[in-house]
Amino acid sequence: MGEPILAIDYGTCSARAALAVDGRVELVREPASGSANWPSSVFADGGKLIVGTLAERRKRIWPAAYRGEIKRDLTRDVAVPLDGRGYRPHTLVTAVISTLKAEAEQLGGERLSRAVVTVPASYDPSGPLRRMMIAAAEAAGFVDVDLLAEPLAAAWSPLEGTGPEPGSLMLVYDLGGGTFEGALIAVGADGRHELLSHAALHDCGGRDLDQILFDEILGLYGPGLEPLLNPPGYGEAYQTTASRTRHELLDFSRAVKHQLSDIATVEDVFSPAGLLVSMQRERFTQLASPTLARTMACCQHLLETGGYGPEKLGGVLSVGGCAHIPVVTDILTGRLGVGTDWPTAQIYASVDPELAVVLGAAAWASSVSTRRTSAARPNPVMVPARWDIPGGRATMVRWLTQPGERYDASDVLARIRLTDGSLFDLAMDAPGSLIHTHAEPGTLVRDADWLATTLPSGPAPLFGGGNGGLASSADLRGFERSTRASHHVEVTARATLKGHERDVTSAAFSPDGRWLATTSKDGIRLWDVATGRTTLTLSGRKSILVHDCAFSPDGRLLATTGADKTARLWDATTGRQALALTGHRGPVYGCAFSPDGSLVATTGTDRTVRLWGAQTGKNIATLDEHRGTVYSCAFSPDGRLLVSAGAESTLLWDVAHGEILMSLPGHTNFTGGCAFSPDGSLLATAGNEGTRLTDTSNGTTVASLPGSAQSCAFSPDGKLLATASTDDTALLWDVATGAAIATLAGHSSTVMSCAFAPFGLLLATTSTDMTARLWDIIYRP
Repeated sequence: MGEPILAIDYGTCSARAALAVDGRVELVREPASGSANWPSSVFADGGKLIVGTLAERRKRIWPAAYRGEIKRDLTRDVAVPLDGRGYRPHTLVTAVISTLKAEAEQLGGERLSRAVVTVPASYDPSGPLRRMMIAAAEAAGFVDVDLLAEPLAAAWSPLEGTGPEPGSLMLVYDLGGGTFEGALIAVGADGRHELLSHAALHDCGGRDLDQILFDEILGLYGPGLEPLLNPPGYGEAYQTTASRTRHELLDFSRAVKHQLSDIATVEDVFSPAGLLVSMQRERFTQLASPTLARTMACCQHLLETGGYGPEKLGGVLSVGGCAHIPVVTDILTGRLGVGTDWPTAQIYASVDPELAVVLGAAAWASSVSTRRTSAARPNPVMVPARWDIPGGRATMVRWLTQPGERYDASDVLARIRLTDGSLFDLAMDAPGSLIHTHAEPGTLVRDADWLATTLPSGPAPLFGGGNGGLASSADLRGFERSTRASHHVEVTARATLKGHERDVTSAAFSPDGRWLATTSKDGIRLWDVATGRTTLTLSGRKSILVHDCAFSPDGRLLATTGADKTARLWDATTGRQALALTGHRGPVYGCAFSPDGSLVATTGTDRTVRLWGAQTGKNIATLDEHRGTVYSCAFSPDGRLLVSAGAESTLLWDVAHGEILMSLPGHTNFTGGCAFSPDGSLLATAGNEGTRLTDTSNGTTVASLPGSAQSCAFSPDGKLLATASTDDTALLWDVATGAAIATLAGHSSTVMSCAFAPFGLLLATTSTDMTARLWDIIYRP
């Protein structure tokens, strides 16, 4: 039996929970009402906090002990007075979550230790509101707490009829009880959705529509309500009467709103005043339309700022407690004349719009076993292990395996919290023993860090066919492997380039071989290859991680990519920025100049490859066929082809037409680099499970070189391939035979990249040990 997980949608006005176990989802219903919607309300009864419907009922007796819409109090984080005592907002949230947990444990018959709590996308990933929600859930007794953005949870919810196609753009329109939130979602296969952008209105929720009806009823029936709302007297009893009446009139207005969803005219009695109240749907539509028009303007602004035309929008998913109200449907379908340029967008129907977020969160929770990464396959000796962490950094939560314990393949060693608040598991893909851990709970960890020292149970074969070794001769179609003896080389360390204070992420030689550019989070440096000294430091935001660099064919420009969604072109002589290439919607990873210097290609986490004019900085084309992050790119020697390497596939493009010529299998989790051989006949791609050589004429994999690799580069004569390894070394391979012929040892941490000089056999490597190294290579008979 799998681990039971409680999904919690903690809304401004209502909270909902669903228990996910082994793919089954069961809603947690409130005993007092039988509903899956629990009011997010508390009532202080002495030292005891009562929540939900029971709190709603008691507020009529003593309003001063009642508090609703606690979620709004989190932003102020000041004590909330209840019946003479002050309560911190997260304490009140804990009370609600504890009640949901207790009822879910009654339902499932076992204790729960893990929860998925949805939060607004507007909550800053590193801000206090997310931390408060985690702390509240932990105080309720949960050990592991995932956070999931509400729009992503909605995208996971079950739909009626046709759903969005993978690769399409979907707008989530979430009109909840307290707020409105719009979000653009890139729909992925198997639920791998991506939140592209979002915006919120904190005064456009169901409660605001209730207030509109409250004011309308007060305007129509004021004389009959005046004695109760403003009783003729002073003192606590009169104030309590007025407060009680306001609460009851708001509840009455809310009930009228919901009735108008089913009938055109509502007649009902407001009992405290003995008033017969009549309200027509047409009048409510007139009153609500200006408020709802703001939500449409918010969505329109999302599309415009994201650069999406109306033809890009595949459809709209309407969720939230107010999604069923007819005026909302009329607004979305354009029947009320609210102006947008996407009137024909399909409206996706949730099975239950009010429960869409919690049901989607439960579905997401059921996929928890897929949110893990395995450490790079260890060498058959006691070595550190590192993992690729989505987003590059996380917080260590706890170790699930302790030093001295053995583990099996696929066992989880540790659990971390990603920057978006979700939990992620660090697993091993081969059995062994955990010797040491190198990260304490609560500390920041990065995907370049060595987090544990392990001892594998036994060595893995380096060669030998199958998925892990070189392809057999029967697999080779367009490339003839040589039967001659492999080249013999002698490698000498020429220089260690010191000066960076952070990980050195990439390196590139100038076309004349005189200069070496290196990148890091602390900046970009140009080195004199002959002396090993820094000659130029390029200015820029030093807090932004720079991922990659490339010289133009004439050596005048240097392209760099960074985590700030921007690629830049620099004057390589002066170090001044020449152009900023903006348009990516996430960190930019790879870059390459076309052989004639007219184009710059960039790749990034927004799943696109972009082509820019090198002289103008204009975005000439956007290639958006990838379904995941695109890590690197390279032009063929003749400039006709472009390869883009992503986690899920490697694509070969016709540059002139922007069309895919060939799709090759991707590497597991990560593709670190790609390179064409000097004659263009071979393509090398490096990734977690090894480096592949592909015949570009037919797409056949002609060799699979083992060992996790971050980067790869062909020598100028095409005889050697260098790979940057995660085991602190670089390797040299004989391209014709597929044999490893040299190990370049000297770095003290992961080797991030490698690059050959344009003439001779000089290799540069960079590492997370904050250095770059130069290596001389000589062929020996």
